[in-house]
Amino acid sequence: MLSQQAKKNTVLYLFILLWVVAVPVIAYVSSMDAKFSIVVFGGIIGLALAVISAMNFRLGYYIYIAVSMIVHVPERMAGTTMPVGVVMDLFLLLMLAGAIFDKKSKEKSNVAYFKDPLLLILYLYTAYLLIQFFNPNMLSIQGWFIFIRVYIRNFIFLFLTIKVLSDWSQIYKFFKFWLALSTAAALYGCLQQAVGLLPFERNYIAMNPDKFKTVMIQGRARIFSFMADPAAFGVLMACGAIIGTILLTAGQKIVSYPKKLLLLFIITVHLLALGFSGTRTAYVMLPVGLLLFFLVNLHNRNTLIAAAIFTFGMLAILFGPFYSSPTIIRIRTAFMGSQDESLSLRDVNRHNIQPYMYTHPIGGGVMTVGNDGVTYNPGHRLAGIQPDSGYLRAVLELGWIGLIITCIYTYMGIHYAVKNYFKEENELNRLLLIGIAAVMYAILVAQYAQEAAGLVESSIFLNAILGITIKVRYNLSTSK
Repeated sequence: MLSQQAKKNTVLYLFILLWVVAVPVIAYVSSMDAKFSIVVFGGIIGLALAVISAMNFRLGYYIYIAVSMIVHVPERMAGTTMPVGVVMDLFLLLMLAGAIFDKKSKEKSNVAYFKDPLLLILYLYTAYLLIQFFNPNMLSIQGWFIFIRVYIRNFIFLFLTIKVLSDWSQIYKFFKFWLALSTAAALYGCLQQAVGLLPFERNYIAMNPDKFKTVMIQGRARIFSFMADPAAFGVLMACGAIIGTILLTAGQKIVSYPKKLLLLFIITVHLLALGFSGTRTAYVMLPVGLLLFFLVNLHNRNTLIAAAIFTFGMLAILFGPFYSSPTIIRIRTAFMGSQDESLSLRDVNRHNIQPYMYTHPIGGGVMTVGNDGVTYNPGHRLAGIQPDSGYLRAVLELGWIGLIITCIYTYMGIHYAVKNYFKEENELNRLLLIGIAAVMYAILVAQYAQEAAGLVESSIFLNAILGITIKVRYNLSTSK
């Protein structure tokens, strides 16, 4: 067996070798085709990262998260659609192989994989999805295979999270990494707002009518940073702002004043980026998530101060004399839904499809709703119907049986997080746990108006904090 230092040296040598090969190859290809050179460059870098992920699955875990966030940038630069999903599947399989053959992974885990209630509900949901293969309402099984592939990707990532984030020091490292990555995305989003979208970004949007409709609203571009779309960007900005605000209420012994200044900067850029994203659902997520935190921490002086400042800021935005800012106007429409025509249209669409829900207990089958239905199940009753809600999509595709399982699973996740919070004694740990609960609750509420949990970036974060929630539950129980 190679020593840890030998493994590190091997990884370093392979990385250097790939770069030595990459430089002349990229230079040669660039002289022929600029777009193709980007693909080659991305392929070589991806190969190097894949080798590293296979040899060190813990490092690969963070590489996977980072690549998931920025993988759309080379796609936009190349001006063409790239097999992003295949790349992510490859990374995940290499990490899984690394975790299986890692010497430390052979140690017995204290997580009750076959007794834990939350995991049992997850297994039940997985079995239900597999049974959907035989759903007679589907017109094609092609969409089912694609859906299951994505689901298995999230399934594996959840269990890798439990494996990688094995103790509180690893959990601290994860949140530091996530906030750093999220802040980088927020800063890039603010840059896009200040100077406008870059030429390759404008060209990519112009080439894709669906992207153009979601990005351009009333002649104004919604900011998406280096993520897939404004919706995913907005949801993650709301999550980052919630966690940053909660950490800001910590005592000085836990979070020093210099770190609090850094947190203030992080929160500020997240809030600015959230506003620029134009994602109304994400606007609602922020007060909803913080409300849960405020309710369980009313005894804390710092929490009361934060609640007062936040409430004053919200009132100023909603009722202040600001009428020229498109961002503020859009924020106001998020909290005054009765005055928004698009929300009224969504309610009408939901009412019209209700009879289908009652008569199809197992749903119409996965990938049969909206644009997915048009692509994979053309001619289906649900094809072309835009759900605009994670719960509505669940009940239409999986039936009310699937919706019940989904709701139980989301409830169990929040229940675990809150229960962990009240069991923990360390202040920083408690803040992170209530932050996880607040983010989960915010996403749960956001699912009513948008498929917030189904976005690639948000699903990665959600599965990561779910894995932390499960792991912490057993760390607490064994430490007593």
